[in-house]
Amino acid sequence: MGTTENSEDTSIPPGSSNSSSTTDEYIRFGSCIALQHSTTSRHLSSRSPDNKESSKGNKDQVFATRRKSENELWMVLQAYGERRRLKKGDAVPYNAQIRLGHIVSRRNLRSHPDYISPISNQQEVICHDENTSDLNDNWLVQRHSYTNHYDNSGYWLADDAITLRHIQTGATLHSHSIMLDNDDNQEVTCYGPGHEENDKWKAEHNDINDFIRSS
Repeated sequence: MGTTENSEDTSIPPGSSNSSSTTDEYIRFGSCIALQHSTTSRHLSSRSPDNKESSKGNKDQVFATRRKSENELWMVLQAYGERRRLKKGDAVPYNAQIRLGHIVSRRNLRSHPDYISPISNQQEVICHDENTSDLNDNWLVQRHSYTNHYDNSGYWLADDAITLRHIQTGATLHSHSIMLDNDDNQEVTCYGPGHEENDKWKAEHNDINDFIRSS
């Protein structure tokens, strides 16, 4: 899945000396992560829908859940159209564009200005076939900020408060207390400039078995 190389760089990235973190805390291209919504503590997840709540075909639902399973795990991938030669294992700097590939379905996290979320009528977030990847799969990683000033120095670390901004529309990955269905799954959308508490996420850098055992 994705376009990253197989070679790995395990050195601490230059410019990160202001952090006391170990190498394992860096989020890297090729990292397996879970994304936790800071306000509700639910994890970003995806599954194949019943289609009745789907506004367009060939996509999987994205939501936030209390569960901890392989469905809540994502791989950090090089952005679509990235021309630099990035390697698997390179740390992700802030203000970098990425894709997020769903581990189970091998589909990419995606949004589009014409997609409408099923409950709140905000901008819908889905998972879409990686074979049709395009710029709508690209997200900008930023430290969360309550203003338009962003500290984009350094590298993305596990447990940092972040926002993920959809490149094509400028809206940010968002969740709220609105439920998507009767399975206690929370709606996830793209919404607003990213300054709300509901726009704040953190990455957990995980081995799949360790993640599930911690539930």
